[in-house]
Amino acid sequence: MLKFYVPALFTACLNVFSPESVTAQSSDTLQTQNLNEVTVNAFETRTNLLSTTATVGLISSRSLERFSPVTWANAVNAIPGVRMEERSPGSYRFSVRGSLIRSPFGVRNVKFYWNGIPFTDASGNTPLNSLDYNSVQRMEIIKGPGSSLYGAGTGGVVLMQSHPDNEAMNRFEQSVSFGKYGFQNRNTTMQIGDISIQYGHSEQDGYRNHSAMARDAIRLTSSSRIGEKGTLSLLGMYSDLYYQTPGGITLAQYQANPKLARQPTATLPGSEAQQAAIYTKLALLGGNYTLQLSDNWTQSTALYLTYTDFANPFISNYEKRDEQGLGGRNFWQNRSQIGNVKTNWTTGFEWQFSKSAQRNYDNIGGVPDKQQTVEDIRTANLSVFSQLEAVLFSDLTISAGLSYNTSRYKYERFFALPYSKEERTFDGIFTPRFAANKIIAKNWAVTASYSGGFSPPTLQEVRPSAGGFRKDLEAERGINTEVGIRKTGKFITGELSLYHFGLKETIVRRTNEGGAEYFINAGKTKQKGMEWTLAYDILSGYQNPLSLRLWNTGTYTRYTFENFQQAEVDLSGKLIPGIPRFSQSTGLDALFRFGISAFVTYQSGSSFYLNDANTVKNTPYNQWIARVSWKKSWGQHLYSELSASAEKVNAGIYSLGYDLNAFGNRYYNAAPKDNIWAGVKIGWEWQKNSR
Repeated sequence: MLKFYVPALFTACLNVFSPESVTAQSSDTLQTQNLNEVTVNAFETRTNLLSTTATVGLISSRSLERFSPVTWANAVNAIPGVRMEERSPGSYRFSVRGSLIRSPFGVRNVKFYWNGIPFTDASGNTPLNSLDYNSVQRMEIIKGPGSSLYGAGTGGVVLMQSHPDNEAMNRFEQSVSFGKYGFQNRNTTMQIGDISIQYGHSEQDGYRNHSAMARDAIRLTSSSRIGEKGTLSLLGMYSDLYYQTPGGITLAQYQANPKLARQPTATLPGSEAQQAAIYTKLALLGGNYTLQLSDNWTQSTALYLTYTDFANPFISNYEKRDEQGLGGRNFWQNRSQIGNVKTNWTTGFEWQFSKSAQRNYDNIGGVPDKQQTVEDIRTANLSVFSQLEAVLFSDLTISAGLSYNTSRYKYERFFALPYSKEERTFDGIFTPRFAANKIIAKNWAVTASYSGGFSPPTLQEVRPSAGGFRKDLEAERGINTEVGIRKTGKFITGELSLYHFGLKETIVRRTNEGGAEYFINAGKTKQKGMEWTLAYDILSGYQNPLSLRLWNTGTYTRYTFENFQQAEVDLSGKLIPGIPRFSQSTGLDALFRFGISAFVTYQSGSSFYLNDANTVKNTPYNQWIARVSWKKSWGQHLYSELSASAEKVNAGIYSLGYDLNAFGNRYYNAAPKDNIWAGVKIGWEWQKNSR
């Protein structure tokens, strides 16, 4: 396979940077969108993809149309270096450049913001699975450490946005879709003036036994002018999520029946008997106020409050958590010009706090029984940052940033006795970033960067599911160096990036016999990678009845442990598990007149190891994805869309997320090898009243 793709790698030195630029054409027009017209906000600098000093992948509402309206996973996985998994319906994992090694579930080591408001909480966790698919229309994924401006996280940063498709229109929209394995989705959107309200309901029975899921989520956003120079954006959401957790199975069990949930043993019951599941109710309220102080100065303040009611009946216990969080982000920005030099100085701070009351009980068939633990944990972190960017000679951009970071856990155990009180502080961590971008001949650019990152253990790592406080865990720290080349053009657009990331005190997951997880520091890792994308507009232009675009994205990596001793075994030089050496996505987009669109995508990935010792591998996979849609306007107000999607996978063992280093070799979480969905959307829109 590798021989086959060597010529493709050579060709792909000029490639598409994001799925947005791949599918940035509307269904009513066939006009191609140039990379120079796409705005990115990475590191608080509004610029285009050719000029940015960051390595960024974009997912927009238009690029999401290429895939079924079920999950972001396929669109995310088309971004080179980024991976999203769903071990069972509702159980998301999100990784940027190998950060998945710390994520047995959820999202860790990647910092998320939603409409400029921190969405990753003080303890490092991101409740991405609580969001309805339609609540986010755009993701801007910054690859590599962003700690110089965004605090903790060595994997990367994701900037999510919810905004109306057309701010000049009011609208009411209703969509319904159905699929295999009991999938149903209903979504209602109402936009009146500056206020948008969206409600979504999703449910499915799941492919495996004991893998049903249901979620109800409501989201409210608004953006209003306050006076002549101020803008206030509000964000509110409430989500009620339930999903069953089937758990991992062994290879023999997978081969006998891949739909099995975790089976009982001589000493422990299985997932079905214990009614293993996740129950999460999450409420968030936030606001972001931006004030244009003068022609040069801008001030922005974001504040938020959260409440989480969490319950997890598990094999060995029944965990309950009540959590409250608050925090904010404030920065000042000065844009000036001195002669021919344009400068952009950003400085500010981000502060977060959370309190988590954690209670563990015996689990008797999904019902909490005798109390095991009573513990409280308070988490606080602070990041102070400053960054200066200068544009010289209109085509050379230089950026330098630095942040100071501190994080603290305060732990109290009330039961089991004796009472204990402990504290762990990660203090005085400085993280720099230096980057440069040079535009050549107006449509080429060369970029280079050196950036540091840090990531203290999250709440679920210092306080694992079985209880206790792991104050011995150290924060991860790493340095990333990167070079890249980009090109824009009328027919060909693209990018090639090479990076080297060295990480110290790498945190990895372990499980005990009961399946309870715990974490250790695994020494040093070395992560080398190459990412590319390539897009060619075969046919484009408004005058053509058909628009065709062929594109390819891919990643080639070599991630190894450099200094890792496990008991008496030296694992130095072993490949880091869970990360394929090679993965790629190839697609053909066809946009016709009269609102008809057809998309075909081929995604594949090589095998990878499932444990640190490199003794167990999965199998490669090849996946075909197709979607067709027909959009139609029925007069000035009424519009509709019909769509159908299908997926087909060829793989010996197929999982959308493995349990790495699993006790008892229970690595496997089977996923369906074929799926199909169909949906209909109807909307009514009308012009806003003029002001």
